[in-house]
Amino acid sequence: MNNWDDLRFLVALSKTGTMTAAAKILGTNTATVSRRIDRLSETLGKPAFVKTGDGWRPSDAVSSLIQLAQHFDGQLQATLNSQAVDNASEPVTINIGSLPVVTAAILFPGLTRHHKMLEGVRLTFSDRMFKEGLGENDLVIQTTRPDQGRIVTRKIGSMASRFYRFRDRELTTDWAGLSEAHDASPQMRFGHEAFGCPPQLRVDSLVALSRIVQETRLPGPLPDLLAAKIPGMVPLDPDMAPWISDFWLFYHESRRNDPGIRRALDWIVCCFEDLADSTAASAANE
Repeated sequence: MNNWDDLRFLVALSKTGTMTAAAKILGTNTATVSRRIDRLSETLGKPAFVKTGDGWRPSDAVSSLIQLAQHFDGQLQATLNSQAVDNASEPVTINIGSLPVVTAAILFPGLTRHHKMLEGVRLTFSDRMFKEGLGENDLVIQTTRPDQGRIVTRKIGSMASRFYRFRDRELTTDWAGLSEAHDASPQMRFGHEAFGCPPQLRVDSLVALSRIVQETRLPGPLPDLLAAKIPGMVPLDPDMAPWISDFWLFYHESRRNDPGIRRALDWIVCCFEDLADSTAASAANE
């Protein structure tokens, strides 16, 4: 490869899966990304990427090259962030990808409680539902343990959920739930069995489900921490144990010594510790 700048295009497209998103990261246009990838494919004598239903995916011809480029990119970013923190200059930006319920109910409250931990760091949040890998993010929080790529992984906490109803509302066959993509989850399977039919209303996230439950007063599956904020909500089956979702955080191993990553990670851990403390306090009061 004679043009090392092509590596930037490899990394961007492998992270995002689309030409448009890659162009946005690189500050260029889709045509330029396509042209660079085509040129690289010609150099290799085989396609650098293959088109799938989920977007562009790296071919075997460039997999090792992308790993090398990602490692270099991560080390470069870590070095730049170290210099920025040491010089107390412009804050370093850390992109965090997580489920909307984690962002809204766990992380956002920590922006006030633990704001001093984020000195020198600027955070950008993005919602992730069923995506894999880091994508455009520096840190990712998800409910399944990642098992691919050169990443650092740690379990950071858990969240309890139950199927809730309003104490003063008579039950019918109507209920609210998540989109069909979530139907395999134990919460949604329970709803189908308990009511004998699909939900009357569906939404994409637990945050949206919490809002629609409040507006319609229909029963539905909710995390305990969201249900606790809605007056009059009680478990549909008080004797049933809650469903527990574990959360995993991961980032590329080349960012292990990145001070921006470390500060953001420590802050996230504190946010989940707040959740654990709140859960323990609620259990003690029951």
